[in-house]
This record gives sequence, structure tokens and C-alpha cells, in this order.
Amino acid sequence: MKIVYLASEVYPFFKTGGLADVMQALPKKMQELGHEVSIIMPKYDKIPVKYLEKLEWVARLESHGDVFNLVKYPDEKISYYFIENKALYERGHVYGDNDEDVQYAMFSEMALRFLKEINLQADILHCNDWQTGPVPYFLNVRYNNDPFYWDMRTVYTIHNLMYQGRFSKFSFERMGYNIGGHDLNFMQIGIGYADVVNTVSPTYAEEIKYPYFSEGLEWITNAKKIYGVLNGINIEEFNPETNQDVINYNKETLIKKKENKYRLQEKLGLPKSDNVLISMVTRLVEGKGLDLVSAVLENLLQYDAVQIVILGSGDKFYEDYYNYLTVKYPDKFKVYLGYNPHLANEIYAGSDLFLMPSRYEPCGLSQMIAMRFGTIPIVRETGGLKDTVRPYNIFTDEGNGFSFTNFNADDMLFTIKVAEGIYYDKPEIWEKLVKRNMDLDFSWDKSAKEYLKLYELVKSW
Repeated sequence: MKIVYLASEVYPFFKTGGLADVMQALPKKMQELGHEVSIIMPKYDKIPVKYLEKLEWVARLESHGDVFNLVKYPDEKISYYFIENKALYERGHVYGDNDEDVQYAMFSEMALRFLKEINLQADILHCNDWQTGPVPYFLNVRYNNDPFYWDMRTVYTIHNLMYQGRFSKFSFERMGYNIGGHDLNFMQIGIGYADVVNTVSPTYAEEIKYPYFSEGLEWITNAKKIYGVLNGINIEEFNPETNQDVINYNKETLIKKKENKYRLQEKLGLPKSDNVLISMVTRLVEGKGLDLVSAVLENLLQYDAVQIVILGSGDKFYEDYYNYLTVKYPDKFKVYLGYNPHLANEIYAGSDLFLMPSRYEPCGLSQMIAMRFGTIPIVRETGGLKDTVRPYNIFTDEGNGFSFTNFNADDMLFTIKVAEGIYYDKPEIWEKLVKRNMDLDFSWDKSAKEYLKLYELVKSW
């Protein structure tokens, strides 16, 4: 099949979150499976110069009195296309302007027009998140009389329903589009007009039917069949045997995992110790469960036999509080504000427990990365966390981590204590869990096959 991916960000060109990682990994896997793959994203000036200087001009179109260019990055396997318009996409930053509706409506329409201009007659248009929500609408309403587009089918992936692209309809109408109704919701448009809709985990596909998770869209998430396809991770990049940021190890040489712990402690200024080391690599925002963490941190730090490390940035309240705790408990608590991928890998490898108590989590990649490094997760049972972490049952020896159901600080603290108890009192069980997690397959192989089923399903209609 000819598959075209449309997204607002693709790694390594531009990244703010997990969408960019998915848009790097999934297309590559589809290409490996024998399909013809193209990707289209806006040409931001935030793309590193080493990529920008290699772009080649492909085509030119005009719309609403403005000029748009299609440029291409040279690659032997995947066609990487970028839509260029300096006024819309070269502003020194990417998100947050008050005309994002114009930016991404134009991106969505111009992507379709450029497909015809370069005669790329796709079988599947795979759209991602609210920025590409107008694509299925334009395909079904604006270009439905053009035979060039008749056989194209759309798959629309919801990566996070919280971010919907809500706008007034008036700027849309000024561009000549009449969608009716009152306000615009790009996510709603994508869900409504796409041929197939999916989320990035099976549990999240069910959760968004309920008001707590649906952010006001339960009326359409219940009306439309929504599939759940769990994301994967790059198992080559996050391989403890080969990753260049860590002392390499595997499940047969776990003594070297302990050496990673000692090295991490030394690097962060913590005393060298075999005490349980709990870590988080996360955005410091409420949705990641930071309210729960903040509520019990000092309780945890009262105990001698624990160290806690947090890497991330976000709300000033959390940043200030964690800086304060670093000063108050210098031998037990460290925070690194910002994001450092190399330090993140050292934390994944050097920790014993990885805490991820999210209020909502469409998929989550960090828990899978941690397990790849043999670090045991503690999660709240939501979204992809529930799909990837099965609570350990000491009586049946089933499960691969620890979890709690209610969004409650006491429940989280109790679960941490249970995990610590096994770490200290049942070392043989602990080692079994570490090895069990390192054996799990979170590669894109399985996920890509699930997406392929969706492509084949919708293509058969």
C-alpha cells in the first residue's frame, strides 16, 4: 500500500512529545514491511539546520493569495515532505499562537492538494491528533468530487484527547470553509469524518467513552467505533546491552545494573547505597500524578532506606517544591529540572522502581522503557499503564509490576510500601521480576501489525 502520514511533528526533525516518536517508528516499520511510505509535516524554522540545508524543492501552489512550497528531505526508504510557508510556520516557535486554526487548517488542505500536484495517490492517509483533524473533512466534503481522491481512506489517531484544537468558526469561514455549527473543534472533526479512529492503547479507547476522560466529547466517542492500538518503543535505542549512556548489561549480568545505580548516585551527589532508588522521568504537571507524589514525598523521605530521583520540568509549584526538598534531604532526594535524554537513560538503568501515577495516560512510553532496562514500574491503572503493567500477585507469581486503581495518595503510598517490601525481603522474587520485564516485547513489531490490520480493514470498504 501507499501510506501517507500527516503530523505536526516527526522525530528527529521536531519533537515536543510522544507523537514525534511514533511518527519516527511506525512509518519505518511499515516501510520494512514492504509498503511505500511518505510523511508530511510543516516546515518549521525550529527544525535543526543540518536537516533544513538538505531540503530539496518539489512543488509550488497558491491558496488564498499566498504561496506554499513542498520540499523534500532526501532519504532512500521514506519520503519526508515538508510544507513551507514562512508566515505560518517560521516564527521562532511552533505552538501557542492565536491563529493555530489557520496554520493547521491550511496545512491539512495543502497536504491534500500537494498529493495531487505530485501525483501521490495514497491508499491510506494516517492523520494524527487535532492538527490534522481537518484532513478527513476536506477529503469528504471539499474534494469528494475529484476522482483522484476517491480511493483514499483515512485513519485518525487520537494521541491525547485533552488537546482538541478548539477555535471560533469565524476564521475558518474567512478561508472559505463552511462547516456549520458554532465553534470549531479539530479533534471532533477528525473523529467524525475519518473512516477509522483509534487511540494509542486499548484501555484508553474505552476510557474516553466516559466524561472523566472524554473532555466533553463522550457524545461522539460513544457514537463512533474506536480501536485501541498500543504504542511501541524503539527497542534498539533502549537496549541495556548496547545503549551508550549506561554500563551495559543484560538479565544474566544484573550485577552491572547495580553498577549503574552506584554511578547514578555518584553523579547526582547521593550517597552510594543499596537502598531502594525510586525515580520519575516526567513532565511536572498535575496530569502526571504530581499532586499525589507531592503529598507523600516527605513521608517517604523520613525513612532511611529510600532515595528518590526526579527528572523533568513543568509547573513552577512542583519545580520550587522539589528544589526545596533537594536542599532539605540532600542524601535522599534529587531533582534535575529540564530534559536530558542521556541522564534519562542513566536513570532508567540505575533505578530500582519507576513511579508513574498518572491521572490519565493515553499510552505512556516511560514505563515500557523502564521495564526494558529492568526497572520495576509502579503505576496507576489507567490507559496504557494498565495495558502494560500487570500487578504482581505473590501467591500466583503473576504480573510484572505494581499498580493501584484510585487516584489517591494513600493508595499510591501503600503500593510503594508493598514494592519496597518485596525489594528488601524477597530478593529472589525481585530478580525474577526484573528478568521478566527485560524479556517483555514492547517493540513496534506487534503494534505495526495491528495498524496494518486497520489499514487493510478500511481499504476493503
